[in-house]
Amino acid sequence: MKPSIALSLALTSSFSSAEVSSFWQITDLHMDLTGQCSGGEDTMFGNFDNDNYGCGCSPLAVKSSMDFMTSLDAKEEKPDFIFFTGDSPWGDDLFDTHKAIKDMIVDKYPDTPHFFCLGNHDFEGSADTWEETYKKTADLWGDYLDDNAKKTFASKGYYSQKMPGGYKLLVLMTEHYNYGNDDVLQGKTYVEGYAQIDWLKEELSIARNESTPVYLFGHIPPGFENTYTNDPSQPAPGFLRPYWGDIFVRAFTDVTDEFQDVIKTIIFGHEHVDTFRLAGEKTVLFESPSMSTGYPRSNPSIRKWMHNYTDVTDYKQYYLDLPESNKKKEALWALEYQFSEAYGYGDLSRESLIDLLERFKAEHKGEFVAQGCTYPVFCFT
Repeated sequence: MKPSIALSLALTSSFSSAEVSSFWQITDLHMDLTGQCSGGEDTMFGNFDNDNYGCGCSPLAVKSSMDFMTSLDAKEEKPDFIFFTGDSPWGDDLFDTHKAIKDMIVDKYPDTPHFFCLGNHDFEGSADTWEETYKKTADLWGDYLDDNAKKTFASKGYYSQKMPGGYKLLVLMTEHYNYGNDDVLQGKTYVEGYAQIDWLKEELSIARNESTPVYLFGHIPPGFENTYTNDPSQPAPGFLRPYWGDIFVRAFTDVTDEFQDVIKTIIFGHEHVDTFRLAGEKTVLFESPSMSTGYPRSNPSIRKWMHNYTDVTDYKQYYLDLPESNKKKEALWALEYQFSEAYGYGDLSRESLIDLLERFKAEHKGEFVAQGCTYPVFCFT
């Protein structure tokens, strides 16, 4: 059982275009630290065959992913950094899970910068208590942040971090916009949400003036939830619902369209599937599949992005064969596909992805389902 195939993007910087480098993305681990639904004798790496429509991944699965990543790094380009795009726990043990995941990363990558953005499962309590969550999370994950970035993370939940090589990471706090959060629906996060949009525009203006490439990360993408729209067991259109409030989607895509000259990638997690979204008039949003085995049922996945410091070049998608790994009691990680080899494009531009979408539609002869979402975001399953 392999996860579904779709698309993604990578980084650029300012080194020689002949130099190839990389970074790892892990997302939506939902690590089952206390064994609530995984980690038993027959589910040692996780479980997607239960009443909960799947599960998180076990600590053993996370450790095996780190072992696999470092084994590849010994043969290929070394990563510049590791980015975890949110959602640490499966249960309620939030900061114990945070620490366990971070310890696994540091054990295998003691000298590699690692960064984090908050997911919707990385909070305790209502919006009134989020500032405390920001501070505790920044203290835990902020080892490689400069003073200003760590201060902003600790007070706002988002941050800007300059990187060696001349590029910048802009990291969003997408819970401000989460349409599935009652506090957002009640308007409790509107002021902070718009302040974050203003911050984003200001940071992108500075980057443009300084000719600094920007890599933008977040957890929840704009658009509609469409993971289950092709699942016959789910009532249609039961899961076709917005991720962000429309007013925030419009504000965000207006900014990203305006600054396409400096934004070199926009990467999210959250949906647990391998997909892309065409947003606004110029923007492409990429979502990488999860380590979690649930929502929907899928194999644990990780992604390695390649870049040459001037252009986005390629990525490789890896997966853990969960049934066979549990059966053989051995972590069986493998390459699922490499973008350039699978699709034959030399770049990951919006134009290339539109062309690829047309190929998908033609090859599936009308069976391919395109879910059109309310302007300005279009979603494709």
